[in-house]
Amino acid sequence: MRRSRAIAWGLGVCASVALGAGCSAGGEPADSADTGQALSGTVEVYFLYVHGLQSCDSSRQNAGRSLQDLESAVNAALPAKISAYQASHPGVTVVTHSARANIYTATPSGVHPSDSTDPLHMDDWEVGDPGCTTTQQGDPCTTGYEWRYRLVQEIEAKIPASAKNIVLVGHSTGARAAMEVTANVGPNGAVGGHDWGVQDRIAGVVTVHGMLDSIGTSKYDVAGPLSFETTCKDSEAILGFGDSCAPGNGFCEYGGRVTSFPAADWVATNRRALMLTSWGSCSPSLFGGQTDGTLPYDAQASAQAIGLDMTPAPGQTFRHVDGVNYGSFCHSDITSGSSANHGAAVGNARDRILDWLFVAAPRVANQGSVSTSSSIAFNQTTAPFSMGSSCPAGDVDDGLTHGDVSAGIDVVGVCKHPGFFDGDDHAVATGELNVSNGATCNGSFTWTQKHDSSNKHAATFWYKTRSVHATAPELLGNLSAD
Repeated sequence: MRRSRAIAWGLGVCASVALGAGCSAGGEPADSADTGQALSGTVEVYFLYVHGLQSCDSSRQNAGRSLQDLESAVNAALPAKISAYQASHPGVTVVTHSARANIYTATPSGVHPSDSTDPLHMDDWEVGDPGCTTTQQGDPCTTGYEWRYRLVQEIEAKIPASAKNIVLVGHSTGARAAMEVTANVGPNGAVGGHDWGVQDRIAGVVTVHGMLDSIGTSKYDVAGPLSFETTCKDSEAILGFGDSCAPGNGFCEYGGRVTSFPAADWVATNRRALMLTSWGSCSPSLFGGQTDGTLPYDAQASAQAIGLDMTPAPGQTFRHVDGVNYGSFCHSDITSGSSANHGAAVGNARDRILDWLFVAAPRVANQGSVSTSSSIAFNQTTAPFSMGSSCPAGDVDDGLTHGDVSAGIDVVGVCKHPGFFDGDDHAVATGELNVSNGATCNGSFTWTQKHDSSNKHAATFWYKTRSVHATAPELLGNLSAD
């Protein structure tokens, strides 16, 4: 049964070329600056909320309810946002629609192992199962393929075939599938490896606690002596899912072996992406370090996501984290109405999504890392480090959104405290950074070592500068109008 909620108001929009429709033959979004004029008419936006992994048959049957509170919160806040937007953007009517996918009950591909014919059990479908010819997750007859295939079926079932301006909002594994379908990911995880047929209809993707990286690699600190995949396949009550049902062997391979970082980078560069990340005091967790109970903090967003943070890393040091931290939450806070933090998680995610839609939808313009050439004494300041040079074609400097240190700029760093008795490395305090913004997605910063009067220290920094479309900074202003 189709479930779609539509909300329509008279709305002003400074619209430019569509992110979803106006693409070159190579798949790049058309440069909004090329049109030179705003569109007029009706702009329709289609939100599709995509749930994550469900480990029991009963929860799989009702998986579509997973993000209903977030959907309701966004819909309830739209009238006030639209009223304010309308006052300064006359001339266009906007209609929004929302629906929720259920990947488990969606039309299946019909390709399945001979010993697992129930479509609800698609998370069991692993490489080498009987009745299949598979060599990797993402081949037909595996969990990875089925998540992507069925998401496309839900898009086609719940959104009109002629509709563009689709925004996918995905949680956990649903976030991964949303990125992969948008980037046309194939069996080996390569961007452009399979045409899923909906790429030109999708304007952007929002992920919340997205399982975007392959969490079976040595990068992530799995608790215990076994690998993620082995532990996942052998254990039932793992990953903080809150019940004793098994997640499925195919899912363990999909999550452990396949990274969606290239897909997420493609979406962030060629459409628009908002990757919301989090960590908290959440247990149980299969991983050491900062996690949301289910996922490592730095597995939730890719390099082209706006936002930077730091997280502890093996070897008593820190490494950088991509993405926008939307608060201190556990993996299921956004979906579980019984969680004490549910309301805050829903509210924070709602606000980020609405700002992305109505205020600014930036992307990473320039990024890089630099290190001090020598150790810095107490109250000594480095020479300026340069960041970026110019904005991408059709973009301008982002002066609307605030990074961790300044408007349109993120800078983080690790201060190095080597030696067994000298303490561990730690994240550089924001107050030790002095940032100067440029006008073309560039800038510079210096570091003043203010915390250790007895020792000199070196540091490594990571930075990002942000840009927005020149015609309109917000996502809504860059969608297609009828």
